[in-house]
Amino acid sequence: MKRMVLVAALMAAVVSSSLVFKVNAADVKPEADEVVNDQMVALYEKGEIGRSTWVIDSRPAGKYYSGHIPGALSLPLDQLAKDPASVDKLGIPKTGKVIFYCAGRECTLSVDSAAIFRKMGYADAWVYRNGVPGWNQKAQPLRAEMPFIKKGNLILVDTAPGKPSLVMAGSKTVQISASDLAGEPGKKLLENLSRNAPMVVIDRGDMAAVNAAMEALRELDFRRLAYFPLQAWKDPLAVPATLTALTWAPVYAAGQVPPKAFEEAVAAGKFILDVRPAADYARGHFKGAVSLPIEDMEKDYARIPKDVPVFVNCATGSKSAKTYDILGRKGYSNISYLDAEISCKGEACTIKE
Repeated sequence: MKRMVLVAALMAAVVSSSLVFKVNAADVKPEADEVVNDQMVALYEKGEIGRSTWVIDSRPAGKYYSGHIPGALSLPLDQLAKDPASVDKLGIPKTGKVIFYCAGRECTLSVDSAAIFRKMGYADAWVYRNGVPGWNQKAQPLRAEMPFIKKGNLILVDTAPGKPSLVMAGSKTVQISASDLAGEPGKKLLENLSRNAPMVVIDRGDMAAVNAAMEALRELDFRRLAYFPLQAWKDPLAVPATLTALTWAPVYAAGQVPPKAFEEAVAAGKFILDVRPAADYARGHFKGAVSLPIEDMEKDYARIPKDVPVFVNCATGSKSAKTYDILGRKGYSNISYLDAEISCKGEACTIKE
């Protein structure tokens, strides 16, 4: 009898899971101004980005540097809102098709940027709401930029063993053939490496080779992937030392807390300060979080206690880091912040570092 009950429960769970999947899939309907995954991929593969279509990354510059859709321009929402004239430097004609993206469907930086552009007379403004998560879902490459490379603490992957490569202090350069990377040698070399380590594939002018290397890394469950063109590196090259084992650990700035510590603070009922716009907070937030948009911080900061630990979050990490600086100048010494991308539905939030 118990066995029959267990089987019935399992069957019900499977049916329920299937129904949930169908409902969730049906819920995500493209907006009137939305560009979907396949359309973005087609624009990229046809070489239209930067030619007939301008793609703008509305995230903070640091996020853009760490990995952006190839050909996209960086124009953070904060910069656009503060200095609309900065658009002129991009050279986009008012009749041009412009597509904005950020950190996914819960991120409104791209939506707000598109609205500003329309008010400025750009009628053909669109939003790629799936953003970076959607691009990753389609297994498309993200390009890193020099400031991110110079920042260090990266794993650089070069599939041309023995050739002069990008070597610098603070990062580790791995030279391994494409076949070895996709086989047992690659699996063994990387087996003890944190899957959250930022992996940057060296591009030697062959995007097919870059994509193959990134696919091999995806198969090994690495999540933070980008590529960097070797020709963009202006410092001397060198043949890196042979590595037989790899380790990596994140480096956190003053006041920054790891995602796990932030999650523990939420679970413990600590004071969580959400500095996103009120509308974003209303769509979903960490359990027990208090809403105080960063735009209101200067006049309402006294609402924040000084006698208990305060943990700050936003959508991408940019506003939470700025809040840490603002409150530090106000005499607060009890502030910690999360520098990561979050998405929330109700009180169910996920963190992506």
